[in-house]
Amino acid sequence: MNIVQLENVAKALVAPGKGILAADESSATANKRFAAVYVTQDEEHRRAFREILLTTPEVAEIVSGVIFYDETFWETGSNGELFREYCAKRGVIPGIKVDEGLVDLPGFPGEKVSKGLDSLPERIAKYAAAGAQFAKWRSVIVIGDKIPTDACIAANAFVLARYARICQEAGVVPIVEPEVLFDGTHTAEQCESVTAHVLETLFAAMRTYRVHFPGAILKTGMVLPGKNSGIPVDETDVADRTVHTLRAHVPHDLGGVVFLSGGQTSHQAFANLNAIAQRGPHPWGLTFSYSRALQDPVLKHWAIHQTDTTGAQSIFAHQLKVARASRSGEMSVSSHGDDFVSHSQDM
Repeated sequence: MNIVQLENVAKALVAPGKGILAADESSATANKRFAAVYVTQDEEHRRAFREILLTTPEVAEIVSGVIFYDETFWETGSNGELFREYCAKRGVIPGIKVDEGLVDLPGFPGEKVSKGLDSLPERIAKYAAAGAQFAKWRSVIVIGDKIPTDACIAANAFVLARYARICQEAGVVPIVEPEVLFDGTHTAEQCESVTAHVLETLFAAMRTYRVHFPGAILKTGMVLPGKNSGIPVDETDVADRTVHTLRAHVPHDLGGVVFLSGGQTSHQAFANLNAIAQRGPHPWGLTFSYSRALQDPVLKHWAIHQTDTTGAQSIFAHQLKVARASRSGEMSVSSHGDDFVSHSQDM
C-alpha cells in the first residue's frame, strides 16, 4: 500500500473547482432511465450516451474523476479509444463501481446488505492493472418502521470497511458510500440521527480494519426529510444539519467528502450543495459526485434529438458549470423550477 499515492489521488478527486461524475449506473438502471424517455435499451445506446458525456470538452476542466460501471470501463468510443484511457489522458481519473448490488439481510425484513466482497480482491486487482485509481462501493440504509436496526448498520459498516482495506492494499482509493435513502416519510431529525449513527459505526469499523483515512473518501447523502414526508426541503436547514453531522462524526483527516444527489431534483441537489459549501471552510475537500442531477437534462434532450451531439454537450457543460459553482458556494439559484443562474465568471 503506497500511502502517498493514495493520499494524492484522494486530494485530486476533491480538488478545488472540481467534482466526480458518477457514470456507474448498472445496465438495468440505465435501461430504466432510457425507457422513461423512450430510448432503445441496448448496449450501443448506453455507449453512445456515455460518449456524449465523456467527450464534452468541459469535463477535462471540471470533472476530477469518473466512476465507471464494468460495461463502460471496458468500452471504446467511436474513435476506437477506451473511455477510461481517453479520460486519463485528459487528467480525469478513472474509477470503478465494485459492489455487486443489494440483497436482503436475512432475519431483518426491509433491510439490505451489499454483496461482492468475496470476489473483490481478484476483481480490484484486475481493475487496478487496467488503470482504475479509485473505486466505489454503495450500501443502503432505509429509514422506516423500527428500522434501521443496529445489526443492519453494523453489517453494512463491516462490508464497507473490509472493501476499503482491500482497495487500499491494491493501491486503489476507496469511496465508501453508506447511503441513507431519501425515500420515506421520516423527518429531518430522524435522518440526522440515523446518519450520525451510521457514520460513527462506519468509521469505527474502518479503524478496526486499519483503513488509512487520508487515502479514503466518504460519499454521503445530505440530511433531508423523507421524499414522501410532505415536509419542504429547506436548503438552510439541510446545510446546517448536514454540516453539523459531518463535522461531529467524520474524522477530520479523511481524504474527502463527496455528496450523492440521491433522488433530489437538480435544483435541490445544487442549491443544497451551494448552501453547504457556504458554511465552510471544512476540514476536508468537499464536492459533488452526482449522476442524475448532472445527466437528466442531457438525456431528455438527447432522447428527442439523438443526432444533436453539440446541443446535448452544451446542456451537459451547463450542468457541470452549475455544479462547479455550487461546490464553491458561488451559485445564485433562481426561484423557478430547475432553472439556474450563477454569478461565477464562467457561467
